[in-house]
Amino acid sequence: MLNYPAWKNGKYCKVGDLTISVLDLGLIHCDATYDVIAVKNNQIQNLEAHLHRFVSSCSGWRIPLKFSIEDIKIVLETLVGQAPSDDYSTDDLLLWIGVTRGIPTSGNPRDLRNCDTNLFMYAKPYFGFNKMNTATVCLAKQKRNDCIDQTMKNFAWNDLNLAQWEAIDRGYDTAVLLDRYHRITEGPGFNVGFISKDNFVYAPRSNRLEGTIMEQVRLLCEKNNKQFFYTSITMHTVESDMDAMFLTSTAGNVIPVTKFEDITFKENELLTWLRTNI
Repeated sequence: MLNYPAWKNGKYCKVGDLTISVLDLGLIHCDATYDVIAVKNNQIQNLEAHLHRFVSSCSGWRIPLKFSIEDIKIVLETLVGQAPSDDYSTDDLLLWIGVTRGIPTSGNPRDLRNCDTNLFMYAKPYFGFNKMNTATVCLAKQKRNDCIDQTMKNFAWNDLNLAQWEAIDRGYDTAVLLDRYHRITEGPGFNVGFISKDNFVYAPRSNRLEGTIMEQVRLLCEKNNKQFFYTSITMHTVESDMDAMFLTSTAGNVIPVTKFEDITFKENELLTWLRTNI
């Protein structure tokens, strides 16, 4: 994978050549943002939506971009064309794009105005969520961080990583986190959705990244006169009213959940329709 194509600050290179200084505020202060874009059958998926989210995140964190969106598009398309043929190789890739604050020219870590930002992009092989393309999920004791706006994509994964450790320790594939009000939010790298017994689709409204795949689910439902709601969801609601559960992510698309804590779910007809049409 280190031989896959990459780009940094205007120059093409390999993934193995990418570096970041220990003085970069993106590392020491988590002052950075990123996005991940899927490539399927050599076609970049939802590019405009991902770039819009990336630019919005940059604006939210006040990180300037030294290159235009058109420049970024050209680089991403070039990286897809340069992806090698090797043991990893398929027509499916993930494109990673990120920017860090850089190093203050004064050396003062509070001197945020005088930093030379670093923009990175690279291609990597696509790996599915797991071999079965389904997931078992636990409810993490770790609460979701609500001190920052989670709609601005960020590297602050401490709570998500601790939740993933809970899943590993308990033998689940992954975990979802509650907020301080005991509402379901999201998990490490994915949104979560539910289908009720009356075939309505629900997803958490707050303290989550605005996922491009979940938004596709919403638009697909609206186009086909199926009810979709962003709302507050508690474990009581899940236990009493929900018939199916799924995860959405750029890497996995729509992933059926077979077990959520002690609740066993089966893929119902509406979930199969969502997976087929997204």
